[in-house]
Amino acid sequence: MLIIPYLQNSKWRSRRKIVSLIQGGQIFLNNEKIESYKSELKLWDTLIIHLEDWETYSVTISENDDSAEWKLILFNKPKWYVVSKSDPYNSTIYELLPEEFKNRYYIWRLDKDSRGLLLLTDTPSLVNQFEHPKYEIQKEYLIQLTTQFSDEDKQRAKSWIIDEWELLKFKDIVPTKEMFTYKVTISEGKKRHIRRVIKHLWYNLIDLQRIKEAQRELPKDLPEGQRIYIK
Repeated sequence: MLIIPYLQNSKWRSRRKIVSLIQGGQIFLNNEKIESYKSELKLWDTLIIHLEDWETYSVTISENDDSAEWKLILFNKPKWYVVSKSDPYNSTIYELLPEEFKNRYYIWRLDKDSRGLLLLTDTPSLVNQFEHPKYEIQKEYLIQLTTQFSDEDKQRAKSWIIDEWELLKFKDIVPTKEMFTYKVTISEGKKRHIRRVIKHLWYNLIDLQRIKEAQRELPKDLPEGQRIYIK
């Protein structure tokens, strides 16, 4: 979102006042002076505004900011659909979505055999803001195994394992009330991350469902293949 519409939507000041502050070199974006009226704000950017009466106004662009226009679709992905614009051999998620969603970008791909929460957006910069490693956005999954996960292997999974020359780990893994079912949290997003850890530790994975990404949770009453609009 551009800086002027953002500050106007937040009812912070009039457009004329905002322009005046930019011209006076009084607005800083991530500690750099803003010199263009077309400066674009991204998730987690910080604005600092120095006013004439020595007052300072500071705001960080967060996911729950009502002044921002982050438009997202939360889609409950079923198994057996690939997260791709096109695939000559498999059905894609876009075959389940209306035609007007064909140009939406997906955030944090789910593999063909996995199901659950998938975010879609029409803002490419938002994809980068979610997926950039420096933000360490947490994602939660439910996994179902054929046997119990041992305490020793839980600790190994929360430390590090090496698979295909990559370091992989779980941020947390806790049992649920369902037999052989665990809630797994990761803050990375390497390809088939959870499946590779499970396989490395010699367990068999029956089901993998993403249930949460950042602060957005999969509604329990949202059927697979359906979607809702969220901010």
